[in-house]
Amino acid sequence: MHLRFQPWQLAALLIVVCGLALAGVYAYRVRGGGSPEALASYLPLTEGTLVYIDVDGVRRSGMLKLVAGAKTVEEPDYKKFVDETHFDYTQDLDAVAALFKPGQVFMTLRGRFDWKNLISYVTHQGGSCVNGFCAVQGSTSDRRISFYPVQSNIMALAISSDSWAAYQISKKSGHLPVAAPSEAVWAVLSGNALKDFSTLPSGTKAFASALENADLLVFRLGPSGDHLQLAVDVTCRNQEKASTLLVGLEGTTNTLRSWISREHKEANPNDLSGVLTSGSFRRDDRRVYGSWQLQRGFIESIAGGTYQ
Repeated sequence: MHLRFQPWQLAALLIVVCGLALAGVYAYRVRGGGSPEALASYLPLTEGTLVYIDVDGVRRSGMLKLVAGAKTVEEPDYKKFVDETHFDYTQDLDAVAALFKPGQVFMTLRGRFDWKNLISYVTHQGGSCVNGFCAVQGSTSDRRISFYPVQSNIMALAISSDSWAAYQISKKSGHLPVAAPSEAVWAVLSGNALKDFSTLPSGTKAFASALENADLLVFRLGPSGDHLQLAVDVTCRNQEKASTLLVGLEGTTNTLRSWISREHKEANPNDLSGVLTSGSFRRDDRRVYGSWQLQRGFIESIAGGTYQ
């Protein structure tokens, strides 16, 4: 089993949250919460890709309504899940911190949930709950989903071949390597996380190649005027590597623009050609900054499952 996050499609991660809801494994109905740093600190942050989503912030921005129309949400299984557990991520989930490792996903979730109905749902699906710790079969034979309430308003959840994996999530298990970005959706990862290009969308692999030697990458997704902006902050080992990265990103972007022009075509803002050619970059010492524009049509194509 191999699970990995694709940073070029951060907006689509909301659909992952919805998909996990289908498994019937979330949290405890209570008040309270914490900062992104506090929510992420429960995760085993020794390696992997960390993603944070302020679902409540996304909901207030109106973007959640856009994703809520995705085909995943419209499936009968999801409607059945909502009916039986009274859980709907568009209303009840407030924040998610997720750590993606090879073959495993660890999550801490904050929201409003009906615990008794969730326990009943897990039992009806052939799973078990003992002293608050629950485990149930995932969508494939090598996936087990486990969860338990860390505290009154936080649920620890894991997807792994290990039925007890959720116990790796504990208070103050890890610390963020950077200050949490202010955007509602962000991710922190190392260049090594981009070395497997097999699952990246067509057109993004050259960009990922330019980033693979970076020490640390921070991706951020937030509103910018009438569109969304995906930004990256790359920390390199030295100025020379930062300069090389900047040249690589600018060169790849210009090559794509030239290719589209030679084909007598125009970049389409509703697909990756429009997103990638919108890229702009700059360097400051050993850090490189980049940004791309994500138009509403592009987000709709991801949420609706029409973009491959």
